[in-house]
Amino acid sequence: MVMDRVGDRARVLSGLGGRAPIEAHALNVENVDMLTRALRGCDIAVNATLPKYNLGIMRACLEAHASYLDVAATGPSRPGGPPGILEQIEMDAAFRSAGVTALPCMGLDPGMTNVLAREAAQPLDRIDAIRIRSGGTAKLPGFGNFPLYSREAFLDDFLVRPTVWTGDRLEEREPMSDEEEFAFPDPVGTQRTFLVSHEEVKTLPRFLGKPVGRVDFKLGLDPNLAHAILSLERLGLLKEDRLIRLGGQRVPFRKVLLSTFPEPSALMVPVEGATAVSVEVEGAKGSSRVIQRRDIVLTHQEAYRRRGTTAVTYLTAMALAVAVGLFADRVIPRAGVLVPESLDPARVLQEWKARDLPVAKSERTLAE
Repeated sequence: MVMDRVGDRARVLSGLGGRAPIEAHALNVENVDMLTRALRGCDIAVNATLPKYNLGIMRACLEAHASYLDVAATGPSRPGGPPGILEQIEMDAAFRSAGVTALPCMGLDPGMTNVLAREAAQPLDRIDAIRIRSGGTAKLPGFGNFPLYSREAFLDDFLVRPTVWTGDRLEEREPMSDEEEFAFPDPVGTQRTFLVSHEEVKTLPRFLGKPVGRVDFKLGLDPNLAHAILSLERLGLLKEDRLIRLGGQRVPFRKVLLSTFPEPSALMVPVEGATAVSVEVEGAKGSSRVIQRRDIVLTHQEAYRRRGTTAVTYLTAMALAVAVGLFADRVIPRAGVLVPESLDPARVLQEWKARDLPVAKSERTLAE
């Protein structure tokens, strides 16, 4: 069943075909009562909407006794409140009581990055640091490098102050801080990366099963784009209520800005470039200090050949497909709200590789 606020869009998606017939329904997920009724009788709901709708959809799943998946969390729902992923985790007792499972943040990053971090940490006796890096190249005529996931989610992530785990607590940092040149695998190559708010930093120290010295997440960004967004935010132009007059209407300046970015889901031609995520886990292995590294890389051309989409969308969808399969095979650890690092990494990676999506693994020893 495909549900979308725009009925025509749902019908187009239902016509993509597959091994089973797909129903299409027009439904606004903000109407939790209607969503609950629509979900009754469903085994699992995959939430591919904006993260700001996560909690409402989770409540609908609870009422309908349907399990739940999503690909990303949002920032605090109230000023000074906990990050969105921690609010979702707070619903653990309710999901346990209902006998259903929620698995938030099971996309590429977060999601597969959490699984890779746990898998890489297993042989280590002590974990000093986990470094998660996301980068890529994407070019279309008339555009330089630009984000290839939801424009709204990108802006929200970017404007939330990033956090770093420092051994016993989360510490806030300035946006665009801790600049680093990071060497991604070819064809992405070395990119300039910056601290960005991300879910792995909030969950890995709590659920990895081993103490962790430091966790951080950095995103490869065009510095010109990043500094422009920060400048607009500091001027107050990105507030939801900051309106401008356009074509006889008053619209949020934020919405106008986002409309200047390409909409990834509407791209009808192959994009040049590739996406990459890298996870480095540094720590002690016996008497040696080592770095376990894991990389996932895919070109947009290959993703387009397989499914007519970009590498970011394709890899995120594959992570969800793996998770749905684990639910169907009844190998999810328990009812409640889980995080991706709670899953058996060997089983996840087995299913990942079965979809012809290998993971590059390496280990290097550090000099004492």
